[in-house]
Amino acid sequence: MKFDPQHRLCIEGHEFIRTPQHPGGLVPKGTYDSLKNRNRIEVLERGGNGRTVLIVYESLPPAYKEMITAHFGNPYEYASRQPLLELVVKDTRAEKFFLEYRYGTDKCLSPAQVEKYVTAASWLNMLIRMQDDKRFVRQQLGITMEHFWKLIPELTAARSVALPQSYKRLSERIKSYRQEGYAALIDWRFGNRNSAKIKDELSESMLLELIAHPNQHDDTIIAAAYNRWAAAHGYAAITAATVGLHRRSNNYQLQLFREGNAAWYNRYGRHIKRFRPSAPLLLVGSDDNDIDLYFRNETTGKGNQLSVQYYHRFRAVVISDAFNDYPLGFFYADNLSVHVVKMAYLDAMYHIRELTGGWYLPHQLQTDRWNQKALLPFYQRIDPGYFAAAAKAPRSKYIERTFGTRWHQHLRRFPNYAGNNITSGFRLNPEHVERSKRLYPHKDDSCQILESFIDGLRRDPQPRTGMTRQEVWKAAFNASELAREKEISEEQFLFLFGILHDYSNTITNGGIRLTIDGNVHEYEIPEQYLRFAGKKIQAYYDPYNFSRILVTDGQQLRFIAHSYEKLPAARADYQADDQEKLFRQLHRKKAYIDTILRNKKNRESILEQHQLDAAGLLQARVMVKEIRQAAEASWASSGNPATPFDPLDLM
Repeated sequence: MKFDPQHRLCIEGHEFIRTPQHPGGLVPKGTYDSLKNRNRIEVLERGGNGRTVLIVYESLPPAYKEMITAHFGNPYEYASRQPLLELVVKDTRAEKFFLEYRYGTDKCLSPAQVEKYVTAASWLNMLIRMQDDKRFVRQQLGITMEHFWKLIPELTAARSVALPQSYKRLSERIKSYRQEGYAALIDWRFGNRNSAKIKDELSESMLLELIAHPNQHDDTIIAAAYNRWAAAHGYAAITAATVGLHRRSNNYQLQLFREGNAAWYNRYGRHIKRFRPSAPLLLVGSDDNDIDLYFRNETTGKGNQLSVQYYHRFRAVVISDAFNDYPLGFFYADNLSVHVVKMAYLDAMYHIRELTGGWYLPHQLQTDRWNQKALLPFYQRIDPGYFAAAAKAPRSKYIERTFGTRWHQHLRRFPNYAGNNITSGFRLNPEHVERSKRLYPHKDDSCQILESFIDGLRRDPQPRTGMTRQEVWKAAFNASELAREKEISEEQFLFLFGILHDYSNTITNGGIRLTIDGNVHEYEIPEQYLRFAGKKIQAYYDPYNFSRILVTDGQQLRFIAHSYEKLPAARADYQADDQEKLFRQLHRKKAYIDTILRNKKNRESILEQHQLDAAGLLQARVMVKEIRQAAEASWASSGNPATPFDPLDLM
């Protein structure tokens, strides 16, 4: 408080208005603003440029005058001490020291803490000057030293100055401040170990290791364990509050051991921010998720006893495009397996073809490390540069965002919604769950429900554009050459995503016969592969479409075989074009023979041009004329031409 030039008593803004910088104020800033705007108070200075707000005391409503008296005592007596308060000058060197002060691993003091220490240092500077110049107190202030030391606790308490209230402790603080300077004001929480109970490497190491134990013991248990060790080694005892303070201030280095890598990574791991892919299919991710929908699962046990499980949930693998979190495909089952993962990718390929008209591969895959031994070859056939995401680092995978708020907003549309997972803050009303369980759909009806759920995600309108997520994806795909870069053929599709049949088969003149899940499928052999009849092969089939298979022997043979088209035996069963199909097949069959005969005639013509007789070579004791001529020439050149040549002499 101070008097204005007209000798009116004024209360300063920091004494009356409570702000984060001045928490000792009497009323919130909103209350002050309301009084000022309604002209209930007279304000002389409005602050700024280093000035403080001044409020005329007599202009305050009675309730606020009583509040000031209750806090400061008689305000006129309090203001009479103003000459003493004017001796307190802000120490800018102290401010520089505390702003630059660092402790621990490059930690700094908060602005409020800096102000607290600067204010204390400014008051201590004044007290040291008065202590060294007692004549000034008597002559300039007109009070005795005894009265001076009585006034100090009242003034510091009213202004929330962080100094002791007793003369003895205040004298000790002045003494330590003279010796150590500004550092004497910093308490042990911020690096000053002089008064700390945990003051050296040994005691700190013991306490932090107790806190770091993976059993995550309670602070009271840790304090008791530490105190047993401290008593035996001459250290001071500590409280649970001290343990809590060290646990919180060192959490960045203790959480790794208390809660594990995942918890530490999610809180302290550096987050590398990235742009989303610029076009569809540049980055596609997959992950499994427990679908939060309940289904009834009815089973029959011994004695035809019906057993009902009301809370059955499916496990799904979802394929999502990071371009706009668009769900390309999914597949679900009771439990996660390699087959479920592959079927989810197959479903995604069919949906891509539905949207684009062709088979297109993603440029890059992003998955977790589940069953990498079995799935790594599959992933690397799709993306040769594939590598799994970091373990226990969900933040690194875009697909994790797919299972967030929007995912559960669509799940809530269904009456059998199961709520968020057990670690979430959201819970369903357990009484409602119990009442509704008999109305849950049967698990056999899950296909339509889950397809409706995924379709809802795909057709979810975007707030800014009004376009559905699917429309955004298609428009971006059509506009990007890069997105269309990895188109593949039908043969590639079957090789990459087809299911390898469990058993080898044999190519026969009747084609290829496969038994899949108890159903027989027959396939025709293309003409050019007749020469492989009788060969052992394996087949890749598409469980979504059995009309064609990829046939291979694992080496040089690979072709697509289509379903065998049978024709009716009775003319009465003929359809419109069955007669034409029959003649076409008979003609093809005759064409096979014609091709074989034509090839034989070509071979005989070639041998005749070279005067060779293949049949003559196979006849006993009969020589082909070319061989005879060569033998006669050899006999004549041997120097014995008078002797008749007898081919039997060569035998």
